[in-house]
Amino acid sequence: MDAALLSMMRSGGRNRAWAETMVNPEAKKLVEAANVISGFHLRDSLTRLQFVQEIRDVVEKQFAVARQARTDEDCIACIKNLRE
Repeated sequence: MDAALLSMMRSGGRNRAWAETMVNPEAKKLVEAANVISGFHLRDSLTRLQFVQEIRDVVEKQFAVARQARTDEDCIACIKNLRE
């Protein structure tokens, strides 16, 4: 049996890999934007690093929520949170 189908059966019909695949590009865009914006607006290196780390923490929380989401709609809500 295909590994993807087996994992969907174990997770109640939800494809966890799909969720992570959809969240990942939005997460990368957000972290990249944080790096660019902090580079332009924050001169203090420590403040810049703290800002980017806070953004990464938000991304990790959204990944955790997406992994635990029971429906695809919950995962899509995580993606929308990263876009906003």
